[in-house]
Amino acid sequence: MHVHRQILGWLSLVTLTAACGGGGDGGTAGPAGVASVQLTATASTLEVGASISTVVRLTDAQGRTVTDRPVSYQSSAPNIATVSTTGIVTGVAPGSVTISATAEGKTGSLALTVTAPAVGLISIDQRTPSVRQGESTTLTAKVYDNAGRELTGRTVAWSSAVPTIATITNAGVVTGVATGSAFIRAESEGKRDSVPLRVRSLTPPTIAATAPATWTPGATATIDGTNFSTNAAANEVYISGARATVTAATATRLTITVPAAAQLPCLPTGPTPIVVVVNGDSASGSAGLQMATARTLAAGQSLLLTSQNDILCNEFSGTGGTYLITAFNSAESPNTRSNFSVIGAATTATAAQVLTARSPFVQPALQGVPLRLPAVLERRLKQQHTHLDILETERRFMSGRRNPVALRQQRAKLTGSARLAAAAAPVPNVGDMLNLRMRRTLDDILTFDNIRGRVVYVGPKLVIVEDSAAPLARTMDAEFDKIGREFDTQMYGFLSYFGDPLAVDSLTDANGRLIAVFSRRVNQYRNGEILGFVTICDFFDNTGPPEDICPSSNVGEYFYAIVPDPNATNGFNVEQWRRFMRGTLIHEAKHITAYSERLLRALSTNIVVLEESWLEEATAQQAAELWARAVYGIQWKSDAGWAAGPRCDYAPIGAVCTDPVEGILGHFVWLYQYYDQQERKSMLSSANSDGSIYGSSWSFARWVTDTYGSNESAFLRSLVQVSERGVTNISGRAGRPFAELLGYWSLASLADNYPGVSFSDPRLQLVSWNSRDLFSAMNQFLRFSDGRVAFPKPFPLTIRPVTFGNWTPASQDVIALSGGSFAAWELTGAQTRPQVLGLRGVGGGAPPANVGLAIVRVQ
Repeated sequence: MHVHRQILGWLSLVTLTAACGGGGDGGTAGPAGVASVQLTATASTLEVGASISTVVRLTDAQGRTVTDRPVSYQSSAPNIATVSTTGIVTGVAPGSVTISATAEGKTGSLALTVTAPAVGLISIDQRTPSVRQGESTTLTAKVYDNAGRELTGRTVAWSSAVPTIATITNAGVVTGVATGSAFIRAESEGKRDSVPLRVRSLTPPTIAATAPATWTPGATATIDGTNFSTNAAANEVYISGARATVTAATATRLTITVPAAAQLPCLPTGPTPIVVVVNGDSASGSAGLQMATARTLAAGQSLLLTSQNDILCNEFSGTGGTYLITAFNSAESPNTRSNFSVIGAATTATAAQVLTARSPFVQPALQGVPLRLPAVLERRLKQQHTHLDILETERRFMSGRRNPVALRQQRAKLTGSARLAAAAAPVPNVGDMLNLRMRRTLDDILTFDNIRGRVVYVGPKLVIVEDSAAPLARTMDAEFDKIGREFDTQMYGFLSYFGDPLAVDSLTDANGRLIAVFSRRVNQYRNGEILGFVTICDFFDNTGPPEDICPSSNVGEYFYAIVPDPNATNGFNVEQWRRFMRGTLIHEAKHITAYSERLLRALSTNIVVLEESWLEEATAQQAAELWARAVYGIQWKSDAGWAAGPRCDYAPIGAVCTDPVEGILGHFVWLYQYYDQQERKSMLSSANSDGSIYGSSWSFARWVTDTYGSNESAFLRSLVQVSERGVTNISGRAGRPFAELLGYWSLASLADNYPGVSFSDPRLQLVSWNSRDLFSAMNQFLRFSDGRVAFPKPFPLTIRPVTFGNWTPASQDVIALSGGSFAAWELTGAQTRPQVLGLRGVGGGAPPANVGLAIVRVQ
């Protein structure tokens, strides 16, 4: 086909060439000469300084257009207008001009008129002029055209809006007549500008005394002095730069209302500057102002501030030491971003002191040698992104759909059977061959392909099926048997901490088991960016009305995972596969538990409310954590560190770590990612690009469980066996508002295992894991396969170090902080004067309503 097209095109080209070659006598015609030149322009007039384009048309004696001939341009009066070699005409001065174009001795011309530019803008130079009563000053104005070029020689007319206060001549000389303000106007060719002129008194005001001795925000106060205006509105009073309201005035006393706390800068109690302005003249003084709330914290004590009044300004009169501070955004959506400033100030203005950025944790010397991580760990860092994306796809699929097991229950009742016979599936035997459905892509929940799998393990709660097309098919039976027995004897018991993964089994396949399918198809999804997944699609029928089915469903409680594939580019060998797969299995089985419990609670309402992705993933991470603690032999709330077992997560098989498995360090890998950029991330995020929630949301849920759960399993079940979701769910189970939970968790993240400090308040620690020890060891011991340090920071939390005194804007301004995240400071040094801490909007004013402040003194 392509050859035919080439030949046909070549023949057409030959024919076209022959047709254009001339007549039968073989002669050729020469080029036509220019007989006429026509010159036109886009306009007949232009202003001085403006430019227009001209168009030239050359024709031969028969009126045909001639091209590719040189053209020259001339102006009859270059002092009026110039013309470029390409025919662009530019106005120089008002007047008339003729522009000509010549080609091969033929000339065409056009007449143009250049006009003076119109006035586009007039601006008075003095924007806040003032003059004393009986004295004069001169105002000036500039005139511009519409292109912003300054014009000269234009007439400016001046006028005063209130001649009884000020007069002005046409030369711009203004004279003060009486004290007060009047607008002065300048006008030229219909364009106007005006400025307020203040006529000042010959006797400026003075300040003699203030009362009461200490002013407070919103209270009434008085200022005694001289030469005040008896018109209250003509007096202006400023307190630390904030304008007060003048409610009454005599020539010697002003009665004012002190501005609200949000309008005043956060300063320690003491003298504050005041300024009185009367008709442009000012007097300065001071008054005692108390707006900061006095606070005292001993080492180990904390303070949580969430109300608007409490966060505005707080004063600490200690003797220095170290304070840890977090400011958090308690909005319930990560898309609600807030700008604010954490104000740090002392009694008098001093140069801000900012320390070089550092970690507050001194890294201890640990014993051991660096561990080389498998190259697949770098790919592992991307896999949770895909997993989160799948979870969001599940939530979208369920939106507006009826409860599939409720529909099946209704059909079962209509048939009079205890369960839907078509849904019951016999328990298979090892060696049985099964036909299963596998979705074609992770993003498409509806299309599928069939695969053939062999049953390789059958236990009391788990069936394992191996895809017959797996690269190591029929050689992995012993490995599958080990994983199956571990699930049945250990993992399944931890699922009961959350609920029953088979809560609706009688309305699905009724075989009393979960089914794990290990298929090479999963390896191929998104180039191997996922280890395993589950889908709520499997709770639906796969045939029936389109709105009530999921075609790729296998109708049961299913888990899908990769197989070892050492020959693939992104493949795992058997040891790597076993290291990562076991934690993945219990993590995903927890999702099945959550789906089952949610579907069970919606049997009567038919409305299924799935948990928000961040909290669903947080509790699935907790399920893997529970199993990891059992592997390590670690008790709940034991503040476990590196040596307690996590060192085996990435260690090679040996005497110390006989069966290494990724149990808990994966959680800290993601927490590292969050801490490293926590001001730009959110533990509430469900965006597939923010996989750090697998660390941050897990840490938050773990802290809430440890702090408010007297019984771990009972608390975790209360999070799952409900219809509420997200922030409402976890706040309801803890019995505390989200702002309080977020505030103390942010402080605990910063203060956890701070060296040399013992906290009696459990809210100030992450009591299950020693995060500083774990991060420090990860920094020292974990290397990628090429030798690079896997975790460069011994404590990755982003901390702003500051000292006592006045903070710089760079230290205090927080921009676009997402809901569900926080910023952190470490305040250290010697304290020589009272120190205040408060929250404000960036540039001043009240802070956003959803922002809070948490403080703990550690030294």
